[in-house]
Amino acid sequence: MTDPYREETPDGWSDRVAQTWEVEDVTDGLRLFGDCPTCRHPSETRVVVIRTAPGARPGLDLTRPEPVLVVCECAEEHEGRPAGRTGCGRAAYLELVTDQP
Repeated sequence: MTDPYREETPDGWSDRVAQTWEVEDVTDGLRLFGDCPTCRHPSETRVVVIRTAPGARPGLDLTRPEPVLVVCECAEEHEGRPAGRTGCGRAAYLELVTDQP
């Protein structure tokens, strides 16, 4: 039986994602992927990276952490999930730090 759909961030969910998910460079950004810590189904989050020309935004610090919403987007069925949605509903903001400008 799968976990019911619930929009929440369980204790330790974001830490588990940060420890177990992989990050891959893809066209226009990054792909974060792994198994959802709650439902244990494969999931991924795409992050579009917007690059600007040097000097385009004064004071922009590309080394500071950027909050990224990571959401379970698994393809499995979850009881109570609203129509048109995917995943089990669990999500969290993680701090993403780029290693290149």
